[in-house]
Amino acid sequence: MSGQAIAAIIAFAATVIVAVLGYWFNQRIERRKQVAQLASAAFIDGVAAIAENQWCMTLLGAQGSHLSEGEQAHWRRRAFETDFTFNSAKARIAAYGNSEANCLLAEIERQGGITGDDPVIRGMAAKVVLSFRKELGFKKNDISEEDVAALLFGPKPEEHKRPFIGWPRTPAGRAGNHGIQASS
Repeated sequence: MSGQAIAAIIAFAATVIVAVLGYWFNQRIERRKQVAQLASAAFIDGVAAIAENQWCMTLLGAQGSHLSEGEQAHWRRRAFETDFTFNSAKARIAAYGNSEANCLLAEIERQGGITGDDPVIRGMAAKVVLSFRKELGFKKNDISEEDVAALLFGPKPEEHKRPFIGWPRTPAGRAGNHGIQASS
């Protein structure tokens, strides 16, 4: 066998190996990208459901006696629908989320569910967000756990500087942190 034939066989084998490895690497990256997109969408749906449920419950609590029966029924139905959306998002987070976020979410459920009233739950929910951010490639410690909790649940009552548009207020004048309670 001549040197050119051996060189051609080696070049062909190297080309095949590089192509196979390139295909495998691209497939792996694409799969990870799809899982990250599914996990992110589930997480965003869950957080949106919590925020909407909080608004519904605060509205019912703060103005329930001033609302007509039809309006009360509407807001109770919306609260029920957001609970369903949250449970659907939890299932998708369990399927696509990272292990750290799933362990934290499971512990939150054991503690009674998502609520902004409990400082332990606020911290754990913030850690879930930070876990997702880390998985998506954000810098570690680029935002504090306390800041994430304030974004999720609103500031703690002692952190309010003045009323503002955003987080609902209860008649008592403190933030209305009536998040979605645990449900299976």
